[in-house]
Amino acid sequence: MVHHLARRQGFTLIELLVVIAIISIIAGFLVPTLLRGRGEAYKVQCGNNLQQIYTFAMGYSDKKGTRAFPIAAKANPPAHESLNEMIAFDSEGLVPKMFTCPEGEATPAQADEKNNFVLEAENCDYAWVAKRTKNTTVNKPLSSDKYIEGYEDADGTHSGHKKGMNILNTDRSVAFVYDTDPLLSGEDKLPQGLTR
Repeated sequence: MVHHLARRQGFTLIELLVVIAIISIIAGFLVPTLLRGRGEAYKVQCGNNLQQIYTFAMGYSDKKGTRAFPIAAKANPPAHESLNEMIAFDSEGLVPKMFTCPEGEATPAQADEKNNFVLEAENCDYAWVAKRTKNTTVNKPLSSDKYIEGYEDADGTHSGHKKGMNILNTDRSVAFVYDTDPLLSGEDKLPQGLTR
């Protein structure tokens, strides 16, 4: 008597569904962690952009001899106009991407073959001081992200970091400040003295 044992080939439908369910559960745990990690990386990259802008702004004040951070001539100028003062004075080493936050909505300005560029509102994700500020001023916000994610104004709903923003101080330090902090308690959700 010869017994032929049938060899199983492949998975049964039940086994396949169990494997898919296990993979789905694992993905459910990993995806939020990966997204949270990406958000943290974006905060760090944004903070680095702000510190680079600070370095060039200090260079501007030193080389120009103003002992003040760049500011456009009119009252309460938009941030991009004040930053254009710095770019126009000496753009060597500056790149358009430096003025965009990875979680913001700005698109980098277009640089020509000599790396000259001009910022417009849509090319700059950062707010800047609204009035002349000396480079020796202590413990005052100099720049920050323009928006917190979901901020709404007449122009619509804006992109930005979730639940807060990076703030660059006059001592070159950058801190992530949550939207519940009194520093952001104003209606425009910007540190006092900054303008978009």
